[in-house]
Amino acid sequence: MAELIKEGKILHWGISETTEEYLRLAHAVCPVTAVQNRYSMMARWHESLFPTLEELNVGFVAFSPMANGFLTGCYDQNSKFEYGSDYRSFMPQFTPEGMEKGREILELLTHLANSKNATPAQLSLAWMLCKKPWIVPIPGSRKPERLKENLRAAEVMLSPSEIASIDEKLDRMEFVVFGGHK
Repeated sequence: MAELIKEGKILHWGISETTEEYLRLAHAVCPVTAVQNRYSMMARWHESLFPTLEELNVGFVAFSPMANGFLTGCYDQNSKFEYGSDYRSFMPQFTPEGMEKGREILELLTHLANSKNATPAQLSLAWMLCKKPWIVPIPGSRKPERLKENLRAAEVMLSPSEIASIDEKLDRMEFVVFGGHK
């Protein structure tokens, strides 16, 4: 990567699904611009990487910021996903157990979203955007109306105390999600 940057073929580079150790090793060879890891209200295990990202001035690209659509609140126990063509058909948060364990987080999101005149999807993205200025969520928006909805998340403001309160509540919740279990 350093050679490609020196040759002017690329300007920046990043790594995905990394740990602190690997990030430090890679950054020592060639400064990393961004890290792309799974991150959402239900998948917070990479928050331990945040101090290192700040120290090294590396951005964080959060993929699956709405837990594969779960945090939109659009799905329930009756939702069906076509096996083989819809990845949600094998995501643990969409199983009956996952839906039951996720009920509490959806109730929290719905309550907070209503208080901010927003949707649950917007609230989950706003939580991320307001948490750290160098976090960039990349929600998978297949429809223009979803893209517009997601963009409006930038208008939802959460104070540091609101973020801390949400995090405290999330710390006490248990749910299943692809890539981990809390």
